[in-house]
Amino acid sequence: MRWHFWRAQFGRELRQGARTASKVLLSALCVVLMLSIHGLSRDASASPELNRNGTTYVPVNTAELLSKPKAIGVKVGAYLDNIHDLSLQNRRFVGEGFYWFEWPQALQDKLESNKIESGSMISIANQLDTWDRDIEGLNDEPTRLPNGNYYQQLRFSANLYMPEINLRRFPFTSIQLPVILETYDDTLAIENDNLVLVPDVRENAVVSPSAGINGYNIIAASLRSTVRTLGTDWGLNEGKLSYSGVALTVTLRSSPLPSILKYFLPLFIVVGIVLLAPSLEGELGDIRLAIPSTGLLTLIFLQQAYQAEIPQLDYLTFLDWFYACGYVIAIGTFVLFVWGTNFYQTAPKDGKEQALVTINKADFVFQLSAIVGTVIVGLLAWVA
Repeated sequence: MRWHFWRAQFGRELRQGARTASKVLLSALCVVLMLSIHGLSRDASASPELNRNGTTYVPVNTAELLSKPKAIGVKVGAYLDNIHDLSLQNRRFVGEGFYWFEWPQALQDKLESNKIESGSMISIANQLDTWDRDIEGLNDEPTRLPNGNYYQQLRFSANLYMPEINLRRFPFTSIQLPVILETYDDTLAIENDNLVLVPDVRENAVVSPSAGINGYNIIAASLRSTVRTLGTDWGLNEGKLSYSGVALTVTLRSSPLPSILKYFLPLFIVVGIVLLAPSLEGELGDIRLAIPSTGLLTLIFLQQAYQAEIPQLDYLTFLDWFYACGYVIAIGTFVLFVWGTNFYQTAPKDGKEQALVTINKADFVFQLSAIVGTVIVGLLAWVA
């Protein structure tokens, strides 16, 4: 009679233990999933081309701009010879290369009447540290072409800013390194003399084959027209001005295998050890309790180390979601072990063996739920 009583009691404890283990993990995973959905809804309303000054570089149809009154087209080309000193944390890199432009006699007359030097009518809009730049013309004066147009070529070496950066799939990410050329003087704005920069898209390369950064592969390079509208009239009550530009954009993609070995392998080793901890017998309470707490501290240090490489973001990266799952698993494992240890210690002597069966089954439910939940969160994080 007494045996049947304890058997029924342990059956209830087994179900309670399994429910406790699954509820703890599933509740935490639900929080992670809600954060993921919230992040997706925020992404839909975000403007990816908003830079630090609140201005936008918007792709534009040059044919439409050239069809407007007083429009003067200037053909602009660029060639990026070298890229180095990339810093994701500071959103900057050093670019070296050349850019050139060709303009008609009508624009030359306006430059002379407004006392604008031809070499300064187009500037690099996203350059930083102007004191540390090097921009020089290959010729002192513009060259006159056989067709009557003027031509000038300049060499540049400058610290450049990345207006757009998307690290949602970090470390499997693609980044765009732009060199944005645009009109400089207000008299050449679209609302005034309507100077329109037209990309020189002939069959010329826009980036050197030797240009590149360790750990990244160049997958694309393009030259496109842009328009930037400033949100100010400079206090002159002349309306907000728009400036025509041309952006040379090089797209880099991180190498998958080095990223896995550097960022994911240590994470998976730590989480794997924590997930294997419930496989220890439930009577080893002290040993079991030490593993998830140690794993939790290790995860914190690992995450801080890689986050030092990227800027502070208002969203979670692909790797952050796995760390979130790792935290949930470590904390859930610790709670599970606290319950298991107390359950085993309070069980009567003749019910210790059955208590171990109950604890082991609860551990298995937790392990299975953790693996399934991590896979689901990983898939959602990838499409975010």
